[in-house]
Parts: sequence; structure tokens; C-alpha cells
Amino acid sequence: MKALIEQLDTMAKDYLPIVQQHSDDAEIIAWSELHGWVPSDVESHLLLARQALLNAVIRQTFPDLAFYETPFDFVSAPSMLVSKIYEMAQRSQSFNFWGELYSALIPQPHRRRVGQFWTDECIVEWMVAWLLKFRIRMLVDVGCGAGNFLLKAAQFLQGGNHATRLYGFDVSPLLLNVAQAAFSTYHLPLPELAVKNYLESSLPTDADAIICNPPYTRHHHIAPDVKDRLQGFFKGKFNIVISRKATMAFYFLMKLVAEMPEGAHAAIIVPMEVLDARYGSAAKRVLCRQTVLSAIIHFSQEMNAFHKVDVGASILLFRKGHEKDNIVRHVKLTNVPTTQELLSCLDSPESQELPFGSLVIQSQGELLEIPKWSGIATFTPETKKWEQTGLVVPLKALAKVMRGIATGANEFFVLSTQEVRRRSLEPYVVRTIQRNREIQDIVLDEAAWQVLSNQGKRVWLLYLNGEVMNRHPEISSYLSEGEAKGYHHRGLVQTRKQWYFMEQRDIPPIFFTILTRGNPRFILNQAGVRPLNMFALIYPNSYVVKADCIEHLWALLNSTFSLSRLHSVSRTYGGNTLKVEPRELDNLPVINPLALPVEYRQSIKGLIDDFYRHRDAIVLVKEIDALIDTLLNSETVTQYRSSLPMQLQLLESQKKYGEMIDEK
Repeated sequence: MKALIEQLDTMAKDYLPIVQQHSDDAEIIAWSELHGWVPSDVESHLLLARQALLNAVIRQTFPDLAFYETPFDFVSAPSMLVSKIYEMAQRSQSFNFWGELYSALIPQPHRRRVGQFWTDECIVEWMVAWLLKFRIRMLVDVGCGAGNFLLKAAQFLQGGNHATRLYGFDVSPLLLNVAQAAFSTYHLPLPELAVKNYLESSLPTDADAIICNPPYTRHHHIAPDVKDRLQGFFKGKFNIVISRKATMAFYFLMKLVAEMPEGAHAAIIVPMEVLDARYGSAAKRVLCRQTVLSAIIHFSQEMNAFHKVDVGASILLFRKGHEKDNIVRHVKLTNVPTTQELLSCLDSPESQELPFGSLVIQSQGELLEIPKWSGIATFTPETKKWEQTGLVVPLKALAKVMRGIATGANEFFVLSTQEVRRRSLEPYVVRTIQRNREIQDIVLDEAAWQVLSNQGKRVWLLYLNGEVMNRHPEISSYLSEGEAKGYHHRGLVQTRKQWYFMEQRDIPPIFFTILTRGNPRFILNQAGVRPLNMFALIYPNSYVVKADCIEHLWALLNSTFSLSRLHSVSRTYGGNTLKVEPRELDNLPVINPLALPVEYRQSIKGLIDDFYRHRDAIVLVKEIDALIDTLLNSETVTQYRSSLPMQLQLLESQKKYGEMIDEK
């Protein structure tokens, strides 16, 4: 494939620059902007030329097809290229050669703006096979792209006795041509296809099965008038108000549920952020009240099921309607099952461990009480028992969690030691840390901070919260430079009483890496820094401080017990990427140091003292894990409630009462 693309790029030079050659063709410019490409950019021209040549190859290979018009129909491909690609298609063992060719020509980062994401064959097969169990009359693929779902459905239906109409639509006429090429290569009857933007059109009224891998496009790329129209639509359908920060995948899901006929089935891939983010609560309410959820299939972080996509996605299987006492099957996959294995476990009447993961069965009526659906499939009965004893509590019961400082212009407000000294700004700065990658350890001590300082890292934060007087020429001069560069016009900066005032934070004893890939960690702050907003700041409450348990809490937070549960409270992404916002971190289960017997507290203190000698975080975590395992397997676990200070229980009661008053 790589050699083919290199050859195609050589030929593409004859068509560059496409926009200038056809400068009067507004369609090409609009097409480029739709994809988030800059028409004047050299790389964009190459991508346009690749699309043009692919479209030409398909049209010349299958001249009898009724093609969808694209802005590139003036381009013709060399016959040598046409023959070579057709021969490759004939020999290919790929599930959808033409779709894979398009994905290779237009890499994922360049498909992100328009929301084009590839769905692997095994996932396609699971979803299609589940839908076809219901002997459906019309299967609709919303945003069908290169036609993977339709192609698999056609293969399943080939030679069968049941007639099922296949219908797909997409915003890209080029991808519909790619889909037609795939069907023609495998000599399958063409599905019905149409060029449509789903947010501006509707489902066919006779559709009884919906399949969809929606575009994962951020809310910034949805036109304000489209948001306005959809918000009005959902208000009328569901009597709910939708956040303007909702992503396109969220709008697709909500619109599909609204338009599906009663009794219709759906298999939809959904980024878990759509459900687990704050705005996702509306989607969860709609799913629980308007559909009968059959199953939610989750993928473990290690699987990275969606190649080169940093988004954690799940598969929703449901029917439009309502059924009292419905049970939902949550499947957590750690390995790839066969289609038959997966379908069989979806009929299981009880929770169980599976050769390829785990299955948890739950009442649909309980779902709205669970903040993070992505963590349900790994929930264990023991966790509930420990929570009831007070041995396991949410972090918010022990500490206040806040986001780090948002400066609004790091390049101005965050400085290196050398810059601070050169400008004599020492009286106006405090210690900080800017990036996760600058601290890989679970302790930031004086020596580690000094290393960062000596390396020229930006470790000082301009920390002003009062008027700057004329008698301070050093700081006045620096602020004048900032104004000359326009920093005082930045969005966040403009919200302050004085543009140079900084958010105020006490020095946190512990801070946490909000966004990480495979190495989340709670960092003991021995260097006295005020971290920026890539970190969450953790302030243990007075009971933890008085009990001298700050380090105990830090060690327990870094245990496998808590770190493994981050996914149950976080926004889940692919590639083992984790993002945990402060309000999500509030709910992280942690072993409560205040509920531990004295001997366990003393043991943890000893392990921490040993850590300061060997400074091996892996060793500390293993030792803490072993201690926790002993604790949780103890037959006296139910006795620990009495060790929980009554003051802490009262504090939580007062907090809940205060929240009720605020709501009123």
C-alpha cells in the first residue's frame, strides 16, 4: 500500500495546485474547508489530489455505475494506475480494500474534522449479526462512509431467504463512490445510497434497524444555527435542555433515538465521553426512558479497539420503546471474541467471568444512579461491602479537589529561573510546574524541582493579586511588554479585574495528573509548587491533617486499588489514555486511612519511610498493594466502621444538607 501511495503522489503532482488550476471552482474550496483543510496549504492540495485520483480510478474501473458527483470529476487517472489498483483489489484479502485505500490516502488526523473513522471488521460483524437476528426489513447505516456495515450485512444476507433492504447515507459523495466500488468488487447487489447530512435530514420512516459509527467531531465544528435547531428539536421531543458543548456524536445518538420508530433496533458506537461527560446525563436519561437497552459493550484500555483513535468507545445495543424491569448486560472485553461467543454471552441470565472479559447484569432502572457507565462492567460486590463499612470512601470524603491554575497565557505568565533573574521578578513569582511529563515520579521534592529549574523549564508563575504600583519598575515594564503583545486581550485574561491578576491557590500537599497515557499518578508536593491546570490539586481535610495521615492518603491513592478504579470515574479514551476532571476525581474510591486499625497505619508509615531510603515507587506500590490485599481479605473487615471518626460522618451529612439547600 505504501508503494502505491508513493506512486500515486508522483502522479498527483500533475494536478497541483488543484485550487489554483480551478480558481473559479468554489465547490473545491468548500470541499476543502468541510474537511478542515486550508485551500492555500500545500499539504491540503496533495490530499485533494489524492482524493481526485481515487475518485477517477473508481469511475474508470466501474464505468457502468451511477456515480455521485464530486468536485473532482474533471480529473482522469492514467490507465496504468487504474489497472494496477484494480488488480490489487482483486488480489486483496482485505474486508474492504477500497475503504482501506481511502484511509491510507487520507490519514486519520486529516479525517478528524469531518468525523470519518474506520470501523474494524470484527466490530462491524458483531453489530450487524446482532441486528440481523431480528429478521429486519430495512437496515439503515447513518453516516455509512466507505460502507463497511452495509458490506458485511450484504455478505450475511447473500443467499438467504429473507429480503432486507440496505440503505446508507453520508455527507461525502466520494465515500459513497468508494462504497459502490467495494460492492462491485465483491459482486454484491448495490445498496440504496444517498448524499445527506444527518443533522439536516431525517431517518427513513420505515427503517426498523439502525447501525451507526457517528462522527467524533467536537462541538466547535457544529454551526451555531444547527445547534439552535437541534436544541429546539430535542426540547420538543424529550422536554430536556441540551448543552451547547455536546459533541456531534451526542447529537447523532439523541436524534437517532428521537426518530427511530417504536420497536426498531439499533447498534451504535458511542464515545463514552458522550455518556460520562456532564452534558451526557441528558443522553443517559433519554436512553433509560425511551429505549430498552439490551447490552453495552465496553473495551478495556489495553485493547485499543479503534486504531489510532484516542477515544474510548462502547457499543450500545437497544430497541426503541419501554419495558419495565428490563435488565442490561454490560460486557467488558479484554480479548476479541468470535461473533458467536459474543452473541451467546448476550443471552446469559447472570453475571460471570468470560474467557474474553466479564459480564455484569444490572437493572436498567438503576443506571441513572450511576455516574460513570464505563466502569459498571468491572464493578464487584466486594466494593459495595467495603463502602458500607466506611473502609472505602470517595476521595471527596477525605479531601477537597480543585483544578490547577489556569493562566490564560502560559507563555507570558510562566517563566524560567533564568528569565526571572534577568528581569528581577523574584518578588512577584511563586513555584509552579507546568506539564505532566516534567514529573514522572510520585514525589516532587526540592532536588527534582531544582533539576527542572537548571534545565531551563518554566518553573515560576507570575502571581499577582493586587495593584502594581509605579514604584515597581521591573514588573511594570514586564506587564507593558505583555500588553504590547496583546496578552491582555486573551479570552480568560479579560475576565479578571486586572488582566494580570492570577488565580489564587494554596500550596496543595498532593496533586494529580489530569491527562495521562498509561501513567496516572498522585504526586506528593514536597517542593511547595502551585501546579497549573494540567493537574488536579488535592487538599486533605482537617481530620486527615490532624491524624497525620496526608502521606498515608497519598500512598493509598497510588495503590492499584485506586488507580485501577480511575477508569470508573474518568473520561475514557483509546490508547490507554486517561482524563480525569476534578469533579470526577471526587468520586474515586480510596482506602480510608482514618478507618484503618492502628497497626495498619503504622505499617503504611513504615513502608513510606522505607521508600524515602530506596526511592523506588514500584516497590512502594507493590508493598502497599500487598497490605491492602491482606486488609480486604480480612474476616474482620466489617468492624472497621467504628474507626471512622464521627466528625467526618457529620461533615459529610452537613455537606449533603448544604447541597440540598443550594438546589432549593
